[in-house]
Amino acid sequence: MSRKNTQELLDLVNAKVDRRGFLKCSALLGGSLAAAGLLSRFAVADEKADWASLDVGDAYTHHLPENQIYSVCQQCNTNCGIKVKIVDGLVAKIDGNPYSPWTLTPHLPYETPLTDAATVEGSLCPKGQAGIQALYDPYRLVKVLKRDDKRGQNKWKTISFDQAQKEIVEGGNLF
Repeated sequence: MSRKNTQELLDLVNAKVDRRGFLKCSALLGGSLAAAGLLSRFAVADEKADWASLDVGDAYTHHLPENQIYSVCQQCNTNCGIKVKIVDGLVAKIDGNPYSPWTLTPHLPYETPLTDAATVEGSLCPKGQAGIQALYDPYRLVKVLKRDDKRGQNKWKTISFDQAQKEIVEGGNLF
């Protein structure tokens, strides 16, 4: 490198940049990057999907009305309307019920057929969407438990739902 080039390089490195100059260069660089990103979208030719080559098995089955159940979320005391999507008999997704004013504004009129409502999704909070985890939790209680010994002993026995209902209603030996 010649002495002249070395001096120019040192001058460039040691040059003081004021705030205005820094902002100008940053704006120019950011605008250039944004424009370069947009240009790549125009350069790609539009490709049309070949729908005739798709099988029925490739269809997205979550939006079929027969794979959806409308219910109520009970993860909190709001009880929002939910739409549960079923795949092979198991819950795959929980979304908001489009008929419910809690989950979609404006909500669908109640006269809307299920075939039209099947493709409309309402919003649902993360706690409601976590209902799948609660449903398939291995520690979820699926039977009625009754304390078998004194409090604090941590001994429980399972009883039938009818027996629990009878003891609760008729005031049986609850404790």
